[in-house]
Amino acid sequence: MSSCRRLLVFLLVLALFVSVLPTASAKVEAVRGKRYKLTAQHGPWMIMVAAFRDVPQSETRHKKGLTADQAANQVVYELRKMGVPAYTFRQSAQMGELKGFDRNADDTTRSYVARHEGVAVLAGNYKSPDDKTAARVLKFLKDGYEPKFLSDERYGGIIPRTPGRPKALARAHMTVNPLMSAADIKRRSVDPLLKRLNSDAEYALMKSKGKYSLRIATFRGTSITQVAGRTQAKAQNFFDKMMGDSLDEAGQKAWELTQALRNARGLGYGSDFEAYVHHERYQSYVTVGAFDSPSDPRIAQLAARFRGKLRMHEGREQMTAEVLTIPRDLSNGRQPDKMWMFDATPKLVEVPGR
Repeated sequence: MSSCRRLLVFLLVLALFVSVLPTASAKVEAVRGKRYKLTAQHGPWMIMVAAFRDVPQSETRHKKGLTADQAANQVVYELRKMGVPAYTFRQSAQMGELKGFDRNADDTTRSYVARHEGVAVLAGNYKSPDDKTAARVLKFLKDGYEPKFLSDERYGGIIPRTPGRPKALARAHMTVNPLMSAADIKRRSVDPLLKRLNSDAEYALMKSKGKYSLRIATFRGTSITQVAGRTQAKAQNFFDKMMGDSLDEAGQKAWELTQALRNARGLGYGSDFEAYVHHERYQSYVTVGAFDSPSDPRIAQLAARFRGKLRMHEGREQMTAEVLTIPRDLSNGRQPDKMWMFDATPKLVEVPGR
């Protein structure tokens, strides 16, 4: 093969890798011989690449080669070299019990191996099972990737080839991090619809670098505003104008409030706020602050600034929500051009997907 033709083949293969796998900018560490063990911080959604187990010494087919650990580490290294974060996870043997009857009609319980001991390779850290990158990597693993050590008989790898398993990793599939609880998986997963709703949003909460934020205002579609315990027609008309009554308007109001908070100083208020917006299926809400711990002292300070105040109304003390208006000065009976009402009780929320 001429040098030009070899170069063309190389470039085609390189283009295939670039189109299927994450780019090198992902900066995935790959050190030969280093063990990359799975932890509860990975995932929550991952690809089960393969599971390796050692051949018992008593089996006649046993020959010298890589152990299950060595084979798994080799696959992890190869995947990391291609930009795919991969990890090993040791699975312990799991026994099961099968109840039945013997010839004397007595109850019997027999044990069986429900799962063999082995080492699994899991790859990727995805927020959703529908992640587009996960789909591309999974297809590549199932259809186009063969671990290099399987091509050399000296390593002793045994992979049964069947019509349902034409490739070594044809059974790769999406799964969850086995070290995470169901609650943690739900917390760290991102609904594909919510991801689409928020991916392009300016100041989206999902883009915050913190783990927590303080929810201070909620906007819901087609909602009724209660004033002093009852619906007042005049007040209702006013709030319909200011707050909107559809889900689209709720999202727009939330985004506008986020912008106003980030530019509060220019609107006559004392300081700007690090504000974020988040859209859900039936509501949108605004948060302030980015915190790594729920015990951050700044949380209480911010909550005090936005929390509702007890005020007298018709001879009774009632909790009244705070508002932000444009302009700030509403003296001489001036009506606001824009107004937003904050939640009476701010609530700390986790940043979606963190």
